[in-house]
Amino acid sequence: MSEEEGFLRGIDYEDPLVRYRGERISYTLKKLSGRDLQLDENFLIDTYYIHYLPMPIPVTKEDVPKGKEIMYRFIDMMLNSPLVEENRNYSMVNSAVSMALSVSYVQNLIEELERIKRTSQSQEERQMAEQILNGLMKGSGGKQGQKQQQQQDTQQMEKLMKQVNDKALSKAIEDSESVRNLQKIIGGNGAGTGSILNFEGEIHEVLRLARNTEIKKILEFLSGMPRLGSFTKKRTTRFSRGELYGYEEGSDLERIVSSELALPEELFYIKLAESQLLLYQKRIKEVLGPIYLLFDKSGSMDGEKILWAKAVALALYSRAKRENRDFYLRFFDNIPYPLIKVQKNAKSKDVIKMIEYIGKIRGGGGTDISRSIISACEDIKEGHVKGVSEIILLTDGEDKIAETTVRRSLKEANSTLISVMIRGDNADLRRVSDQYLVVYKLDHEDLLKVVEA
Repeated sequence: MSEEEGFLRGIDYEDPLVRYRGERISYTLKKLSGRDLQLDENFLIDTYYIHYLPMPIPVTKEDVPKGKEIMYRFIDMMLNSPLVEENRNYSMVNSAVSMALSVSYVQNLIEELERIKRTSQSQEERQMAEQILNGLMKGSGGKQGQKQQQQQDTQQMEKLMKQVNDKALSKAIEDSESVRNLQKIIGGNGAGTGSILNFEGEIHEVLRLARNTEIKKILEFLSGMPRLGSFTKKRTTRFSRGELYGYEEGSDLERIVSSELALPEELFYIKLAESQLLLYQKRIKEVLGPIYLLFDKSGSMDGEKILWAKAVALALYSRAKRENRDFYLRFFDNIPYPLIKVQKNAKSKDVIKMIEYIGKIRGGGGTDISRSIISACEDIKEGHVKGVSEIILLTDGEDKIAETTVRRSLKEANSTLISVMIRGDNADLRRVSDQYLVVYKLDHEDLLKVVEA
């Protein structure tokens, strides 16, 4: 085995795509830690392919070059870890999850070793941590590394390596679960939705999101909903050149069943005159307009209410993604805040930016529902958004509604209003809404009631 190769069989370490994986992990680690860690790139490549491949096979211990034993031992521990094996169903051939696992594992490995080196009360343990760190760096092979390793107690070294490996791997699995939940919830990876949203290029931003306590709570809440990804709204209309879905009688020759053409001429014309020819029923799917969400972030929404409402916002985006629709979001309290637009063909960085913004929002301020609805209608009338026919309002406010003005604005915008009242009631809002829902439990059932409305 050459010193320029890694520890997995069947990997061409000179392949441009393979090198790209290592460079991407190195770049992401630099973005997250704010420094260049100078790690051995082949070790980084191996950490990626351990998760990405269905059955990675290591080289034998005898083939490991002198001074590379530390790297090989970490690779071997990962390959034999039950955690890695259990997680392979989700990481296999999933580049974003494999990348998240690799980056998080290496980052936590380095940080734990540096912590031990800095704070351990045992001088021997501090020296071992330093030696392990050196063993992961570029150009760490050779006789010097072998000599240093012989100076340390082998059992103590093994114990420390296992300790830091298990801790780093556990944290990496936790991060990867959040990344996977992001893919599942907002990536549109259900059947018929095309490829998943690939976060690989922005994995450092995704990991920051995955470690955000607020976002993590929302993702954990949504990930427990198996029905969330299955509901899609479909509208169809009859069309002569659409998709076949049945049969009927009539006189539309464009949709005639071919067997009718074999009828005797006289019988054919009788059936044509009496509209009794056997025809195909055909239909096409209607294009659905964007989802426009008005989100109350007033002071009374703080706490459980706003967390649940954020989950609703992400669930509605998930639905918009599956149905190939644009998504618009505007927060409000006593004033409306800037409009957030996420197009149906949005890049992953735009989606990440929206989720980050949602995570940062905190409850505060008063409530002006009328002003928020009128602002949404102005967005529609002035062309800031296109194709919106429904406005969804999430609020707990009992604010007085300017009924006449709100009705007129909705009519001029040719839009309907779906209001979701969170643990409360608003008689004025009920009267101006085309659909009025009240939720109390703020659980999965309430969320699905809103998303499927």
